[in-house]
Amino acid sequence: MSDHIENEGKKGRFMMWFIIYFVLFMALMIYLYRYNLHLEF
Repeated sequence: MSDHIENEGKKGRFMMWFIIYFVLFMALMIYLYRYNLHLEF
């Protein structure tokens, strides 16, 4: 029972970090995209 809860916690923590890194990555891509647009025009 406790092992199942522990596994769920690890999975939840993994998903949390995955979402955080994905959001940071998307923010970086948008920043670089806009920065490149400002350089071109």
